[in-house]
Amino acid sequence: MYIIIVISIERSLIMSSIIKVNNKQGTHYKAIYDLPPLLDGKRRRTSKTFPVGTNLSVVKQFLAEKELEHSRGGNLSEDYNLTFTQFADMYFETYTQFLSPSTLVNYKRAYNNWKPHGLKNYFGNVKLRKITSRNIQEYVNFLSSSVSPKTSKNYIMLLSVLFKTAIQLNIIEKGSNPTIDIIKPKQHRKQVEAYNMQEFKLLLNLAETDSNPDIKLIIFLAVLSGIRRGEMAGLKWDDVNFDEGYIYIHCCRIVLDKTEYIKPPKTDSGIRKIYIPEQLLKVLKEYHIRYLSNKLKYGKDFKDKNYVVSKPDGDPFSPNGISNNYARFMKRHSEEIRYLKFHGLRHTYASVLIEQGENPKTVQHNLGHADVALTLQVYSHSYDTAQQNAAKKLGDTITELKQSG
Repeated sequence: MYIIIVISIERSLIMSSIIKVNNKQGTHYKAIYDLPPLLDGKRRRTSKTFPVGTNLSVVKQFLAEKELEHSRGGNLSEDYNLTFTQFADMYFETYTQFLSPSTLVNYKRAYNNWKPHGLKNYFGNVKLRKITSRNIQEYVNFLSSSVSPKTSKNYIMLLSVLFKTAIQLNIIEKGSNPTIDIIKPKQHRKQVEAYNMQEFKLLLNLAETDSNPDIKLIIFLAVLSGIRRGEMAGLKWDDVNFDEGYIYIHCCRIVLDKTEYIKPPKTDSGIRKIYIPEQLLKVLKEYHIRYLSNKLKYGKDFKDKNYVVSKPDGDPFSPNGISNNYARFMKRHSEEIRYLKFHGLRHTYASVLIEQGENPKTVQHNLGHADVALTLQVYSHSYDTAQQNAAKKLGDTITELKQSG
């Protein structure tokens, strides 16, 4: 025999009720409440049955939370019932047109990764609106045991973008973004690795005498201007001012899945003039003459794309091509100089400038950093050395003054 008691609760924003049911198993409650309406204004009702023994206060608290969600939500799109996979597929199809190519590739890799921590594998057919902060935190915890903190950051960033977009499209309620306030794995900044002055000199000498005719240009450009690999790959002869002695950086060239993209720097500070030393200017003149000579030599077969770092037939090196040339160079000279990643040449350029006492703002400008604070943070160790040198010079000056007095 069933005894049903209806406890009506009228709230300011939603109509809800609690049904109390007594049967052989005991007493349990069923909560009936309004969901935020769809954009067409239609009312939506749903219910939740609680296990036998659940206290009435728990049911009332549940309804209070649903009222709060209702107040935040506004009207929901008819897509409110999409699964994570359905929404993510829609996002990639419709809302990624203006992302940079590299960002889009990283997002797709994080989403489609076939391993258990791949986003599509992990969340799959779970309703987007059913994913909670705890679910996200459990995923982040699992992710941290599978990949590095840097890679975790890319996965978490995509999750955040997806849920922010879902809120903007009224697919989930405002104020219910489960990616907010999660605890992320700490990403410790690695110690900058750069060549010291003796190694710096050795590197230039090795590059000048190496058997690869392209490596001298690659290494001199990297270590005497500090430009990034993608910036080097996108540098054209029109960007080299031989009269005033500078190169103009305004784009980055990347190649993804055999498709070439030219993209602007991430920030306005990435667009910059870099005045270069005479030694690099001399090397650039030498390779410009080679470029023009090869243009005559190859004739109609010459790929006249005007790129500085290019093969004899004019075809430009991709960023990976630049790295591969450098890696082979390092392997050939492994017994003469310690190995550094290609990006270490950029660090070497900055460290040399700092050790020479260069103004931090100049270093920031030449590197294309958005803020001088970043430059000071990344190269704090080099600035310590520069400050020690400054103190020593001041001491030497005082000593000279005393001796002369």
